[in-house]
Parts: sequence; C-alpha cells; structure tokens
Amino acid sequence: MKHLSRYDIKAIAGKYVQAYMALPDVRNTQIYRIDPELLLEKVLGLNVEYQHLSYDGSILGMTSFTELGVQVFEDNDSEAFFFLDGKTVLVEKELNYDSKLKGRKNFTLMHEGSHQIFKMLFPNDYGITHKSAGVHYYKANSKRNKPISDWEEWQANTLGAAILLPENLIKRELCYVFYRRNKMG
Repeated sequence: MKHLSRYDIKAIAGKYVQAYMALPDVRNTQIYRIDPELLLEKVLGLNVEYQHLSYDGSILGMTSFTELGVQVFEDNDSEAFFFLDGKTVLVEKELNYDSKLKGRKNFTLMHEGSHQIFKMLFPNDYGITHKSAGVHYYKANSKRNKPISDWEEWQANTLGAAILLPENLIKRELCYVFYRRNKMG
C-alpha cells in the first residue's frame, strides 16, 4: 500500500478538480463549490446510489473495487441485498433527505470516491490487502487514530477534503467576503 504525503494528495486533488472544472456542466460558470455527486459521475464514471446501509445509521457510505453483494435495509428495516459492481458508491439514504446533513453527505460521497481514485491511480498497490480488498465502509463518528493505523482511510479522508475544499475556491471566496465586508463597512 502506497503511503502518500499531504503534498502528494493535494497534487492528485488538483488534477481531479481541474477535470471537474473542464466539464461542460461547469465550464464557463462561476463555481463556488465542488458538487461531489457530479464529480463522481462525470469525472470518475461512477454510479451513486442511496440505500439504508445500517439499522442505526452508523454506516454512511460504502464502495467496492470488485463485484460484491452487500446487505442493505428496506424502508421497513427488512434486510435486502445490493449488488456493488466495482463502479458504484452507496450512500446512506437519510443523508440525501436532510438538508442539515448536506456536508456529511458530500464528505461521504467524496471519501468513497477517493477510494476509487486511489484504486484507479495505483491498481497494484491499493486495495490489495485482505482487509482492504472487500467493501470500504465510511462510518459515522469514526475515531481519529494517532499515529495513523489505517493509511487507506486517512488518505481517502485527506483526498476527499482536498477535492471538496480546493485552495483556489477558498481563497476566491475569502477575498470576496473580505471585499464585501470592507466595502460595506
């Protein structure tokens, strides 16, 4: 498993943000934020599906690099199965309906998409251990481990954040807010 630095991950994020900005849906428009669902579908060629992933809402997202059946739950809490095809990101259905959870939904989408990015970039190094070869889960209230004990999860979190919060968009927005505040005050 490759251990990438924050600098390496920021460079990878820049390439995917650049590809996102070149999309016909985005190009020539004023962008204030990255839409992770659009990035996953149009840049990465992934499918995004919403299902109940656990009884208690503890699993927020999942993806797999191979074909694999996973347990999901119907609206009445009965068990069902969903077939992951290696190109699908599953997200907890409740995150799609509660506007207060939009940030959590966006981060979950980008976290799972980041696993797929690393697998595309490093097919011989990523997701090859027994632990990481199955389904990647993103759990609610995950503990921070110091020192880092799970590099794949740390790298997916770091890449997801770097794509969702690209430096140029943040600086542009901060300059705009600062300019407005000084102009009005």
